[in-house]
Amino acid sequence: MHNGGDKMKKKGICLGLAAILIFTFSVSGMAFASSQSELEEDLASVENERDEVSQRLSEVMDQIETLQPQVDALDAEVAEANSKIVATENEIAQKEEEMRSREDGLNERLRVMYKNGSVGFIDVLLGSNSISEFISNLDLIQRIYKNDMDVLETLQKEHEELEDLRAELQQDKADLDQKRAELESQVAELDSLKAELEAKEDELLAQAEDLNQQIQDMIDTGSDYVGGGSWVWPAPASHYLTSYFGWRIHPVYGTWKYHSGIDIAASSGTNVLAAASGTVILSQKYGGYGQCIIIDHGGGITSLYGHMIIGSQKVSVGDTVQAGQVIGLVGSSGVSSGPHLHFEVREGGTLVDPLNYIS
Repeated sequence: MHNGGDKMKKKGICLGLAAILIFTFSVSGMAFASSQSELEEDLASVENERDEVSQRLSEVMDQIETLQPQVDALDAEVAEANSKIVATENEIAQKEEEMRSREDGLNERLRVMYKNGSVGFIDVLLGSNSISEFISNLDLIQRIYKNDMDVLETLQKEHEELEDLRAELQQDKADLDQKRAELESQVAELDSLKAELEAKEDELLAQAEDLNQQIQDMIDTGSDYVGGGSWVWPAPASHYLTSYFGWRIHPVYGTWKYHSGIDIAASSGTNVLAAASGTVILSQKYGGYGQCIIIDHGGGITSLYGHMIIGSQKVSVGDTVQAGQVIGLVGSSGVSSGPHLHFEVREGGTLVDPLNYIS
């Protein structure tokens, strides 16, 4: 049965969905900008909205998972109630058959006694050898009749009790059917919301993929990517970006994951340069980054260079490097789908878009 909490939850989900659909309509209806930086801003907006839709979808699916066991439990209760009703109806039918049999036997004896009337009485009297035998025979007839009536009365009482039980069971079943219908209605509403959210999530994913393609096409058709910062481009052999900063489909895992930097496709063995002056704070194999170098540039700003050839590092921890200095060679170590340089920038430990720094 619905309660206030369920209604408020459904109302909250509906309002949230309405807000999402309104916002998404504005995103899907926008004329995407032509510059790369504007395309990247649009992509970030779509990805943020997709996160909200995914969160709402997760909440709806959790509610469906909570309600479904309740529906299943009610199904079991309804089945049990039906079984009890059938068993009770069988008992009622059996009692009715016993009553008919007893009534038929009694009626037949009464019919014979009525038909023979006094003759039967005289037969009993004349057939008795004494008054005491006569009284005994008459008492036997009376006791047989009384026993038949007692049995009929007992059967009638049991029949009435079974009828009451059947009515009670049928009412219980009706209550269960109503509760089940209410739960099924809630599940149907949530299923409808789920379908809308899934469709919206797919739409946003398609928009994100389209924006990514537009950005990639802009890179492919242009000459070199020109960043907005003053740092040195860390992979001089190539300005071809295969992945940008932010959400993307991971090239190895095939899932939607947040990309912590940019990927610059370049031939294996080409130089990796320090993007700015600083001090080396890490130079080793580093988890999924493979062969990795991290440089501290002061002011809480660091840069990271990943997936280089194992053992190709040209610097060690504590070394001071200059902007443009060769620090290693492009490779494909760690979790990588091919030769490239993964480049990250952090401000106070927080990831930022590296394209704001390099040029």
